[in-house]
Amino acid sequence: MRGNLFPLLIALVVLILPGAVLARGEEATDVDSTMVAEGDSTATDSIIVEEEAEIVADTTETDEVVEEEVEEEKGDIFSKFAQFFRQGGPAMWVILFFFGVGTVIFVERIFFLFGTARAKPEALMAKIASLIRKGSIEGAIAATSEEKSPLSKIIEAALRNYKGTERDIQNAVDEMALAELPRINARIGYLGMLANVATMVGLLGTIFGLIAAFAAVAAADPEQKSVLLANGISQAMNTTAFGLIAAIPMLVAHAVLTAKADSLVDDIDRYSVMVMNMLAQARREA
Repeated sequence: MRGNLFPLLIALVVLILPGAVLARGEEATDVDSTMVAEGDSTATDSIIVEEEAEIVADTTETDEVVEEEVEEEKGDIFSKFAQFFRQGGPAMWVILFFFGVGTVIFVERIFFLFGTARAKPEALMAKIASLIRKGSIEGAIAATSEEKSPLSKIIEAALRNYKGTERDIQNAVDEMALAELPRINARIGYLGMLANVATMVGLLGTIFGLIAAFAAVAAADPEQKSVLLANGISQAMNTTAFGLIAAIPMLVAHAVLTAKADSLVDDIDRYSVMVMNMLAQARREA
């Protein structure tokens, strides 16, 4: 769409700019030549009006042509995809279902990992360290309770057990980690599984298509052989292509989400140990 708007803007500039320049030139001539007859001025105005009308008409026609071309392109794309989908047979619906499930999982995990679970550990740890040095454990607990990320909840568990032994703090951190870490990695593995299954279903549809094609060659009437053979080959190729089209984005999404989840887990391991060390040092100094 944007690629079609650029030629349209160029066409509008080419059509309107000469008319505007011409109109300005005529206006300047009318101002400078005070001795021009009234009849000449009227004729000049009529010429300008006619030229502007022609420019508007040409611009309208250009817009209509561009809009018709865009609509035809959209119609061709949808019709080609519908034909491609129908020729693939029943396996296309199965692949589409798996792709839809994978899309839902990806969107949900994106919102969680890059939204709810996302935290700014450096800023959070700097704030907590400052409060711990001041002896304000309750203030540190309040600071962590304001956020809903897994890291803040694990750090909050450590802070709430400040008066216990180091073993008590470690047990509290481990208990909260067992509750929060599965939330980070939840359903990410399904994306890899769905990608593999979509590929396998595409290959299965290819086998069925080839079986139908060979059966057509062996048993069909000579007049129908070419049609049935073409339908079988279309089913075989389309299911393989659609299976790969669905699998490749899901594999990429799986890699992105896995990397983000691993990064969050690493931050939890690092900063939870850091908080435990700060608490131990604060108790020794106290």
